[in-house]
Amino acid sequence: MLRDLMTVLGTGGLAIAALLPGLLAAVDQHAAEVRDALGDGRAAPSTVALAGYAEGFIHAAEETGWDLPEPIDWVHADWRALRLLAVCALAADGREL
Repeated sequence: MLRDLMTVLGTGGLAIAALLPGLLAAVDQHAAEVRDALGDGRAAPSTVALAGYAEGFIHAAEETGWDLPEPIDWVHADWRALRLLAVCALAADGREL
């Protein structure tokens, strides 16, 4: 699940975020919210927890009619795409994917 997410949006999105401070700040904020939702807010969630979160998040978003836009305009990305990019950032942080 996380590998697919990294392939679809994580690798490119994180590279762009590294170049755009505003986007990076938004991703960091979303990452903090994901850490809070999955634990104590300090430690990075496990890859299993992140995969479950991402799967549930995508399912709930799709039930509202949302689809991940392709291609993604990261400068104008909606909060759902940013949240998924934050999951990718957390998953990539010190882990092999």
